[in-house]
Amino acid sequence: MTDIYNKTAIFGLTAGLILGLASCATLEQEAPYVAPTEGMFPVTAAFETPLVGSAGDSADDPAIFVHENGSGFIAGTDKQAGLHIYTLEGEARDFFPLGTLNNVDLREDFVVDGNPHVLLVASNDEKKNITALLYNPATDVFLTDMTSLLAIKPEPYGICLGMVGEDYQVGVTTKAGIYYQYNIAYNSEGFALSKVREFPTGTKTEGCVFDDRTQTLYIAEEAGGLYRYAAAPSAGDDQTVIGRPGQFGLMADLEGVTVYPEGEDGGYLLVSSQGNDSYVAFTLPDHQFAGQFEIVEGVVDRTTVTDGIDVTAKSTERFPDGFFVVQDNQNSEDAAEDFEQQNFKVVDWRDIEAGLR
Repeated sequence: MTDIYNKTAIFGLTAGLILGLASCATLEQEAPYVAPTEGMFPVTAAFETPLVGSAGDSADDPAIFVHENGSGFIAGTDKQAGLHIYTLEGEARDFFPLGTLNNVDLREDFVVDGNPHVLLVASNDEKKNITALLYNPATDVFLTDMTSLLAIKPEPYGICLGMVGEDYQVGVTTKAGIYYQYNIAYNSEGFALSKVREFPTGTKTEGCVFDDRTQTLYIAEEAGGLYRYAAAPSAGDDQTVIGRPGQFGLMADLEGVTVYPEGEDGGYLLVSSQGNDSYVAFTLPDHQFAGQFEIVEGVVDRTTVTDGIDVTAKSTERFPDGFFVVQDNQNSEDAAEDFEQQNFKVVDWRDIEAGLR
């Protein structure tokens, strides 16, 4: 394992050991408070989606599709009920009652019957399966009759989808701290999964994302750190530590992870620092700290305790440089403390990039 921040390696190792020991205790320990960096800056959301249909802890993870013609959708999980589909303006479009889906991801150009589709995959740790759903951008139709529930041995908590070489591969994280990777394909009998990789990440792990451009995999261990791996199983499982709780304003739990791409290998890696209601960015490809920001009240309310995040660099009519989508744990400050009202907030990427280094 390589730690690219030598100056803080001792602190990171110490924090990691302490948190690792704490996770073994019978009662889960509350993470120590970490103050955001002095340069943390505010942004506001341009709009929000409607509340998800389930009450309490329900909304979790978004995924964005933007077609080359500017159309598209935002998918968002309701981990008590299924998958919401929103327009790029945040309006409700569809809801698929697919069960207790936790995380979702997607990739374009998945060929079925000779035609390119958008493949969506979602994790269901309660049922120990992966849900696969197809969208046809040519007809603007979700092919619900072809939806498959793919049973796997582990309990999939987080999920990510990427192109590894010429193959579509699904990454699965677990509460047990084991990462699994599967090849996913479609044949005459439907969807098929085959495991290609397995390695330990440490303790409870959820967020992950592939950077297809550089064949890189990023994983966030909730109380351990943000890590880099090679995406290809043949390249090995060596881990590079990008940051740990206590560094760069990061506070456990570290949750959603996403990549804003620029060019062949540039852009930003972003992670949700759930414990202090913020988001931390690192430059690509060198993984240097680029800044920390929070989403404060503006046209809509602020965000808190964010789980999943996603970002796109593709241009839309409203957002020429793309946009950032986050889960919000509590939409109303007036709601009862133990009664979450959850949805997703959308932020203009230009507002975020203006504050980054």
